Amino acid sequence: MGDDFWKTKVRITCEEKLGKCSTHKVGDSFVYSYPGEYIKEMCPGIQDPARMWVSLCAAGVPSWEADDPNIYRIHCISKKGTVWRIERVTDESKG
Repeated sequence: MGDDFWKTKVRITCEEKLGKCSTHKVGDSFVYSYPGEYIKEMCPGIQDPARMWVSLCAAGVPSWEADDPNIYRIHCISKKGTVWRIERVTDESKG
């Protein structure tokens, strides 16, 4: 990990809602200005589990996604919650 790691922006976007979620809706998107940043608009049910994957994504570690190893998809802690896409922001105009 070089100096670029701490400057890497990562986007997390809600892709799917499997049940009830009073905080987030499909399409909600947030950008981490640096790995480990706290985003007050995100509930702890996704913010805490996402922290590790955001850091790995920022470091460029390939994910388990066969169709695109540059993105991660994770689920919030609720069994009927939300599915989120995590990806590096590569174009400053999009982040």
